[in-house]
Amino acid sequence: MSHRPMSSSAPAGPWEHSIYTSFTYMSNILPRRNRRSTLTRYNLGHTLPQVQSLSPPSTFGVKFHKCALVKLDVDPPQLTFFLLIHNMGPVGGTNLSQVSIRDSISGIVPIKTEGRVVERGYQTFAIDSLSAGSQVVVNYTAQIRSHKSERLDLPAFLTFSNASQNDVSMFGPLTANLTLRVNSTDRIYPNHGVHFAGFVAGLFVTLVLLLLGFLAMNLIGPRTRLNLLQQGRNRGDSDPEYADCNISETVKDEAAFEDKMVDIIVLEDPQNMYQALENLEMSTLLRATSNLETTRIQIYKDVMSSLLGGLKTRGQASAQAQQRLLSVLHGQLQGMEGRLKEERGARMAALAGRCNLETREEMEAEHCREAAEKAQAELLCEHADQQELLQCSVLLEKLHKLSQSQLQRILLVRHEEASAKVQRKIIEWRRVELHKIFSEELEEAMRMGELEKSTAKSLQHDYFTCQDKLEEVLDVVLANQRYVLSERHAQRKFLVHSLHSLNSLISDIFSSTSSNLDSCFTHIRRGSTVPTEQIDHLQEKAQKELMMVRQRLDETLSQERRAMRCGLIKKRRELISEMLSRQKQSQKDLSGMSKGLEGRIEVVQNLSCWQDLLTAHSLELAELINNLDEEATADIRKVTMRVIQGAIAEVKAIQPSATQAVLSLVPPGDQRSLLQVEPESGQGSGSSSSLLQGQERLHQEGKAALHTLSCTREALQDAMERELQEQRELRERCRAFFRCLCSSQLTLSEDDRLKMKLEFQKCLSVMDRCLVLPYAVSRTKLHNALAAWRKDNEKQMMNALFKKKPSEIRQKTDTSGLLLFQKRLKDRIQLFEKEKEMESGVMSKVLEEMREERENDLCSQANNLAIQMAAIHYQKAERRSKVLETSRAMVTLHSMLIQLLRERKGLERQEMAQSIQSYCLGLEEAAQQLQKERTKLDDAEVSKVASNKTLQDDCDEGEDDEVFQLQQDCRMVSILQEALYKCDEFIILLARRLLEMTANYQATQDLKEQMELKRLYANCDQDLEFASRLVKQSQVPADVLLETLRLLLPTLPESELLSVTDALCPKQHPISSSAEHEHAGCAVGSARLLPAKLREDVVHTNMQTMLSCTVESESFQEKRQNLMEKLLPRSCLLSPGVDAALLVEEKGKEKSFTNAQGPVYKSTMAENGAFDSEEHTTPASVSTALGGPADGERLFVFRDAHESPDSVDVFKRKRKRNFLNLKKGSVAPTNLP
Repeated sequence: MSHRPMSSSAPAGPWEHSIYTSFTYMSNILPRRNRRSTLTRYNLGHTLPQVQSLSPPSTFGVKFHKCALVKLDVDPPQLTFFLLIHNMGPVGGTNLSQVSIRDSISGIVPIKTEGRVVERGYQTFAIDSLSAGSQVVVNYTAQIRSHKSERLDLPAFLTFSNASQNDVSMFGPLTANLTLRVNSTDRIYPNHGVHFAGFVAGLFVTLVLLLLGFLAMNLIGPRTRLNLLQQGRNRGDSDPEYADCNISETVKDEAAFEDKMVDIIVLEDPQNMYQALENLEMSTLLRATSNLETTRIQIYKDVMSSLLGGLKTRGQASAQAQQRLLSVLHGQLQGMEGRLKEERGARMAALAGRCNLETREEMEAEHCREAAEKAQAELLCEHADQQELLQCSVLLEKLHKLSQSQLQRILLVRHEEASAKVQRKIIEWRRVELHKIFSEELEEAMRMGELEKSTAKSLQHDYFTCQDKLEEVLDVVLANQRYVLSERHAQRKFLVHSLHSLNSLISDIFSSTSSNLDSCFTHIRRGSTVPTEQIDHLQEKAQKELMMVRQRLDETLSQERRAMRCGLIKKRRELISEMLSRQKQSQKDLSGMSKGLEGRIEVVQNLSCWQDLLTAHSLELAELINNLDEEATADIRKVTMRVIQGAIAEVKAIQPSATQAVLSLVPPGDQRSLLQVEPESGQGSGSSSSLLQGQERLHQEGKAALHTLSCTREALQDAMERELQEQRELRERCRAFFRCLCSSQLTLSEDDRLKMKLEFQKCLSVMDRCLVLPYAVSRTKLHNALAAWRKDNEKQMMNALFKKKPSEIRQKTDTSGLLLFQKRLKDRIQLFEKEKEMESGVMSKVLEEMREERENDLCSQANNLAIQMAAIHYQKAERRSKVLETSRAMVTLHSMLIQLLRERKGLERQEMAQSIQSYCLGLEEAAQQLQKERTKLDDAEVSKVASNKTLQDDCDEGEDDEVFQLQQDCRMVSILQEALYKCDEFIILLARRLLEMTANYQATQDLKEQMELKRLYANCDQDLEFASRLVKQSQVPADVLLETLRLLLPTLPESELLSVTDALCPKQHPISSSAEHEHAGCAVGSARLLPAKLREDVVHTNMQTMLSCTVESESFQEKRQNLMEKLLPRSCLLSPGVDAALLVEEKGKEKSFTNAQGPVYKSTMAENGAFDSEEHTTPASVSTALGGPADGERLFVFRDAHESPDSVDVFKRKRKRNFLNLKKGSVAPTNLP
């Protein structure tokens, strides 16, 4: 026999237990209660502080051991088991509550134990609380069930919670393992004859079974064996979502999750029930969101399988291609889910760490503020009396408690919002990836030849239609689920309110009884001669008895509720599991039916079936859970009322016993007067009357709460209908926007339309109103707004205090500083109390703000769609402009190379003529090929229009007959109503036809643009080929050609320039003879002048523009001066100095532009040598020659090398250029030294 003690401690942060429990409220003051007789307690004792404070979330140091002692003096041997729980926290530290031990008794029979067997093989011990520094020992006696040699594993599990834990989840479990080894002393004598006989018999049976198996395999044909293998493969390839093990696990988790409501109404403290209910609501929303997303993915898989399954039936794809496509899609989905799981785990871990750090920092800051306020209070209370000291301590404790509670709620809702945002981002990413995966796999199948292009496009259109319908279905399911969960939360609040009212009734009964006792003893003091000390002693004894009755009432209620918990949970789990299993089976059956569908219409009908099924399941499960909640609450109310009746009987006996004790002390002559006084005081009827009054009050409050619940249900129903209407209008508005966006384009191919539809479907898939995120965001905004309002009011109060006169402040500080401090504490407490009154008004503002944010998000999505459409057209325009620019550059290069070849002496005219002739023939062949393709396109378009017109006429006749067909023999009112309805249908029909015509026209125009672009590419290819021949003849080096192309194509990237250079200048063969080498050297030398000539042409082209700009500037200054002289008298004109300053300033601006463009022109002059040294005059000489100022301002004039210096006057007489030509063709002069 051995044992292994287990020592453990809780994690440093509560975030490692749950993402939604961000902090733990630690209480240092716990009521002492009577413990069970079987528990031995060692309490080290601790002092209670005057002011209760919030301790930070610290580590729970808990040791849990299990051991056993064998008693050999009895037959059979008995064992005594010991369970030790030691709270190793410091004195005054963290106290534990709701301590529960779940001990394994499999293989042993308990003889003497105080545990309760609520589960087969386990017994449970319950401990109400365990203070810091104390320990508990639980012992019981048992004996071994079997006397065989065996090994028994008897672990024990310890769970506990904080003394004021808001969340329902408990910490732990901590495990203490114990292993018993039972050694049997029985002797066994083997019988070898029996062993041999058994061996022979087993061998014979094995041979017979083998022969029967071979005979069965021979009888079963190969076809039957193949069918069996195929069925086994099909069973193995079934959807893992609906596997039996997965369904059972999911059902168990869902049923176990609903136990939290029982824990709230049974285990939670009454003052913490509402907060625990809010936390449960958030957990329920998160769980419902996850379940809805799982259902969404399953429906998506069914839709995808249905659409792809019809390809084989219609003969559009082979069975192998269809199976490969389905397997690839399922593999992609599984890989995506794996990546999502890892991403979610990483994000949640990072979020938990960040939230834990934030909680620790905020709590430490709060403790520092509380410590500072306590120090200030101690400083002010040094010379105060005990009454003021106690009052200040109570106010400070109340304020700190409210502040801590508010901080806890703010941190909790903030962390819940962060968690909800992480979940929403993952959900949105998954939805977008689903659409992306389907489209990419269809394109891949089309590239591999498994699907035709028309089939793939038709399949994509059907997919988008089904997804649109799926979004509408899920909108209905989501709104219904929101209504169900909101109604459940409202009903649970109503039930918790009823239990809370019972607790209030108990408090009222005992408070009224205590008041009656005080009144009775007051009458006794007035009419008796008994000493006051004895009467006070009897009164104190009666009050203690009343307190003992209240304590026994609380303990009895706690025990009764804990005893009910197991029965309630067992019943709930059975009923919920049964219903969930039935619902999962129904969903599995519907999913199996969807795999045999064909066509888009059948898939849409199947989606409607999903909508009806999910809505019915949601309502059915909600009704069951609501009924179970009501039954559980009713049982608890019955037990509570029964316990209250028993306690009232004890309370009624307190006052008569106290009266008899008083009469025993009174002389016989005074007893009659006391007996006359006693009926006036009530004689115990006060408790009965208080109970009746409390029951009547509870009845009235119950009526009011029930009316509020019915009104809440009606409001929730209206909200659900309004949500559905808003979602329908929103999606219709988005569809209208997308139709307008597509219809407004001049050209749009079908491929581009499908791309835009994919992007639009991504937007539609994230346009739903999720369950958890709006709720979490609204709570965060509400608490932040209330906290900001409270801080602003506190600042205003402090500012109002500081605005008083210094003398008044000094006087008040000297006389009543403590009273001023108390008043400030009361004002801050009142701010916390006013927050509850402001919640409704602030919440309306928060909802309005969230509505505006949602509108902004929708506008942002619309803008993104428009940007993507513009990007498609920009890419087309960029391709067109690039090929045009390349063609222009090639034409320029042609002219330069031809000119270069003409300047040479050994020009081979025959080779040049052949190159030109080949170039012209290539252009003609390209034009003829394009003309043939254009003719084929026109013929195909004509035939398509004719066939579409025939089909359209047939369809139009059928649709028109259906639209315009009216019922005969009806009243005129019915005919008019039907006609109005048909009018709407006809308008919708016309709109659909118009969209189809517009799409066909846009596709036709796009084909024409593609043909034109193809023509440009063909011409560009011929230009490149001709330029390549010219480069080969002129023997231009690759580096010179690359430099020339950089000048001709300045906007083209370097990589594309290198590609063009490689196409124009292939690798040249080595030259053999020296003469040819000399000729090639001369050719290369002349070719290297190409970039210089090109730069010279650019400069020469733009030189006149710059000079005309200078002339226009001087002319503008002269006109301005003349106009100033005409409009203003000479006395008002500016002085010459000011005018000169203005002119210098404007010329300085021109100089800045000249200096900015100067280095470009300077490098050009240095390379080309286009200007003589005579033109490089100094600034002073140039200024003097032109008659300008010579005060240091630099002004430059440039002349062409072949023109005379007097050519400047010619430029002055030339016509003016406009601004656009000036900016486009300007080349700035350089700065000369």
